[in-house]
Amino acid sequence: MKGMPVQTTTDMRELAEHARCDRSPRSRYRDKLEQYGFVVLESDGNECLTLEDIMASLGEPVEYGYGTKLIQEQRPQTNNSQFRTGAIPMHADGFFNADGVRYIGLECLEAPPTGGETLIATSSSFFASAPSDLVARLRDIEIEYRSNVSGFYNERPDGNLVVAPIQVDPVTGGDALRMGVDYPEDPTRNFQASVVGYTRKQSLALFEQLDTVFCRPEVTYAHRWEVGQILIMDNLRVVHGRSAYPVDAPRKMVRISVS
Repeated sequence: MKGMPVQTTTDMRELAEHARCDRSPRSRYRDKLEQYGFVVLESDGNECLTLEDIMASLGEPVEYGYGTKLIQEQRPQTNNSQFRTGAIPMHADGFFNADGVRYIGLECLEAPPTGGETLIATSSSFFASAPSDLVARLRDIEIEYRSNVSGFYNERPDGNLVVAPIQVDPVTGGDALRMGVDYPEDPTRNFQASVVGYTRKQSLALFEQLDTVFCRPEVTYAHRWEVGQILIMDNLRVVHGRSAYPVDAPRKMVRISVS
């Protein structure tokens, strides 16, 4: 966008400091979102934009299995990891449910004292740190995804979704990472993934290598939540996940996604 400062770093520790703004009606959140691929909006207790206001300005609501507004919190006896307390691996949305989702908005209503951070990695941070041989392999493969959660994800009668992990960034025209990491193996995860033409062992070895890159602090930002904060992510430009948190700790988010 004209007049925006040039991004001079790919280090997520620095980007996360710049990708913040207020929630006032004059907020520059759209500029920040376009520049960084995500933005954190802070509440100062005065007149604030609502999550509904912000997401309505970005697109049309996307229907999930639980409606266009989703409350993310612990739910007893569920096999869906977003309603559990374990970690969620890095991924991009839209592989299984809500095809076409562009922007994801989260507002914190309750935050656990430890854990539960939302993890974010931009494509620029990943490609700046990933080994060149790993990036070369990603350019030559496709990944097949399978849902582990019945009754929530879209049914695909024509077969599982197969996606190339490197696609085009809709803003910069450069490389964009769009994938889900199926490593380490976790029986409660929402999806399984495998590289087309790879054995299971070869696929897991690749996901383990990807996970190692994502664990670097310069690649992945762990957002520690405070009540009243809003986080907006561009699903086509970042991948995200969640760290685990204690089962006796509160964590409650409102989520709206738009196309």
